[in-house]
Amino acid sequence: FLLPLVWLLINSTKSTTGLFESFGLWFASDFHLFENVRDTLTYQGGIYSRWFLNTVLYAVVGAGGAALLAALGGYGVAKFDFPGRRLLLAVVLGAVMVPATALAIPTYLLLSSVQLVDTPLAVIIPSLASPFGLYLMWIYAAAAVPDELLEAARIDGAGELRIFWSVAMRLLAPGFVT
Repeated sequence: FLLPLVWLLINSTKSTTGLFESFGLWFASDFHLFENVRDTLTYQGGIYSRWFLNTVLYAVVGAGGAALLAALGGYGVAKFDFPGRRLLLAVVLGAVMVPATALAIPTYLLLSSVQLVDTPLAVIIPSLASPFGLYLMWIYAAAAVPDELLEAARIDGAGELRIFWSVAMRLLAPGFVT
């Protein structure tokens, strides 16, 4: 499983000629790692750096936001009894079964109607909605967060948001919340 990474690291040290004239899993006679990195970072005025920052932004904000929203929603649905809870379960399970490709055009049309096309929010907002993440956190919160612990926190005077951050998140994401 490390072979593609080794291949990438070795071949990043080669010139274009060395890439095609040498064995793929061994170094060429010339060493061009620093020139290759410089050429990559200065390509089209540094566009690669912008692409890298976009990737980091989308990964951190999109994945982190989706995980946070799934934890909030899953905890709320698992631990609070409210009218329409069973209907919500049916809607969430139905949404899990819809392939993302089927939502591409409606999502584009929706984002286009609010002038968000060609902005970072057009990538981040759809990634925040994760029916599978909500369902997963719902099942996990129902099993991992004991009701007795929540009742004890309420008796001690903690509000619901404080209970979520101080009690439930420590059980749902151990090591993440200090």
